[in-house]
Amino acid sequence: MALSNYRQANGVMSRNRKEKIEDRLAEAAAGWVARLQSADATDQDRADFQCWLRAHPSHAAAYDEMSALWGSLKDAPVSLDGLKARRLSRTRVAGLAAVFGLIAVTSCMLGQFGLIDRWRADYYTDVGEVRSITLEDGTQVDLDTDTAIAVRYSAGERRIQLLRGQAFFDVAKNPLRPFIVDDGGLSATALGTHYSVQTSTGSLSQMVQVEEGFVEVKTGGSDTVLGAGDTIAVDRSGRATLAKADIANDSAWRYGKLVFSAAPLAKVAQTLSRYRHGRVVVLDAQAADRKVSGVFDLTNTDEALAIIESNLPVSVTRVTDMLVVIRSK
Repeated sequence: MALSNYRQANGVMSRNRKEKIEDRLAEAAAGWVARLQSADATDQDRADFQCWLRAHPSHAAAYDEMSALWGSLKDAPVSLDGLKARRLSRTRVAGLAAVFGLIAVTSCMLGQFGLIDRWRADYYTDVGEVRSITLEDGTQVDLDTDTAIAVRYSAGERRIQLLRGQAFFDVAKNPLRPFIVDDGGLSATALGTHYSVQTSTGSLSQMVQVEEGFVEVKTGGSDTVLGAGDTIAVDRSGRATLAKADIANDSAWRYGKLVFSAAPLAKVAQTLSRYRHGRVVVLDAQAADRKVSGVFDLTNTDEALAIIESNLPVSVTRVTDMLVVIRSK
C-alpha cells in the first residue's frame, strides 16, 4: 500500500473510532439527563452522576449539551438519531488527567455494577437472573436479580452476609446454631421461618419481610420481632417503618413473575429497571402517579413496557439500548 493510501485509510479509521467514542459519550450524557430529570430519580442516582462527572473532563460538557437538547422532548418524540445530530466537542486533556479519570471511572463502575460485591460473594446472580441454591445445612435460598451473598457458617451460628440485592430464605431449623442475615447495618435472625431480606442497593431500601414464623430484626438501636405478613423498611436516614404486606405478591419474583396491584408507575419503572440492563425512567409526575396492576414475566421487561403503553395514556420511547423513557401522552 502506498504511503498516502495508508495515511488516508488510517485517518478514516481514526475518525470512525472518534465518532464511536463521541456516540457513546452522547448516549451516556443523554441517559444521565433523563435519569436526573425523571420523577423516580434517587439520591444514589445523583451520587453516581457526580462520580461520572468527575471521571473525565469531557463529561460535564457532554451533559450540558444534552441537557440543552433535552428541552425539545416536551414537544417532540425522542430518537437516538436526534440526540446524535450535533457532534460533541472534545476537550484535550493531559496524560496525567486521563490516568486519574480512568481510575475514577473504574472505581465508580466497580461499585455501581456490583463487581466488587460479586468478587466477595459465594453466590450471586446477574441482572435479570433469579437463582435457587441449597446451603450445607439444608437451608433453601432464592437469589433475586443482581444479588450477592457470602456464607459465613461457624460452629456457633449460621451467618449470611447480604452484599447486594434481595434474597428469600427457607431456613432449616437448628436451635443450637442461629441463622442470621446481615447487610452491615441490619441483622435478621430467624426463629424458624421463611423470610426475605433486601439491602440498600440502587433504588432498593433495607427491608425484611416475613412469610412464615418469626424474625428478630436489629437495626440501629431498635430490636423488633416480626411475624407472618409483617415487614420493616429502613430508609437511608435510618428511620424504620413497620407495616403489613402481601408477601406472596412481593416475592413472586421467586417464580419468575412481577406482580403489581395499583402500584405507581414510578415504582413499576424502578422494578423493571432492576431486571434489565439499563434504565427505565418516568419523565413527568402525572405519568409517575399512574396506577399499574398486572402480572408480568420478569424475563421479558420489553413486553411489560408494551402492555403498560397499551393500557395507560403514556408513551414509551427507547432512546438507546440502555435507556427507556416514559412520559404522558
